[in-house]
Amino acid sequence: MPPSESASKSRSKSLEKKAAKADAKTAASAKPKRTPPFEVRRSKIQGRGVFATRRIREGKVITEYIGEPITHEEADRRYDDSDGRHHTFLFVVNDDVVLDARRRGNDAKYINHSCEPNCESVIDDDRVWIQSIKPIAPETELVYDYRFEWDDSYDPEDVRYYACRCGSKKCRGTILRVPVYLRKTVKEWLAGNDVKRPRKPTKKKAKKATKEKAKKKAKKSVKKSSKKTAEKAAKKSRR
Repeated sequence: MPPSESASKSRSKSLEKKAAKADAKTAASAKPKRTPPFEVRRSKIQGRGVFATRRIREGKVITEYIGEPITHEEADRRYDDSDGRHHTFLFVVNDDVVLDARRRGNDAKYINHSCEPNCESVIDDDRVWIQSIKPIAPETELVYDYRFEWDDSYDPEDVRYYACRCGSKKCRGTILRVPVYLRKTVKEWLAGNDVKRPRKPTKKKAKKATKEKAKKKAKKSVKKSSKKTAEKAAKKSRR
């Protein structure tokens, strides 16, 4: 075969491959995009909420929380808490950046808080993702724990400002992440009793309290497992 004919055939094959790839890309883009597994509706918790439209498996990345990236100072300027309670769509990404989903945001901004969540927010490379932490049935509202950062300057009025309305059995009464030593006090504040704030424990006392709590949990789990074992043994003996 002459060299020119061989080169012509190889060019032809190369062109065919490129054409096939282009056709595959066109076909892929022509396929209808799958709709997200949720929609926005009125919520019993607050305002609008996001509800599953089909079953969502555990560990599924559902959507990204997007918004205009701004500084903390700009967020404070835009939304002044001294004007009373107001609805904001701010998500703190790090010490420098806050996402304001009121601008350039998507439906993720309507996902409400719950003290018994079925989702969680995951920050990866300065991007925020909403991911399921358990299987979610259709018609279920998608919720995650906001866990707003606690500020030691907060008083009873501030705590009541951040009251929680999730209505779950595990509701702690506030969307704030309350330190362990203040949980009893915060419950009193939420009930309208402005009791005195206890002194903040030292690091040693805090570690000791954490260890004691862990021991109590371990004892409870041992008791539960031994009780189940005894019940199983009793059932076998009856047979």
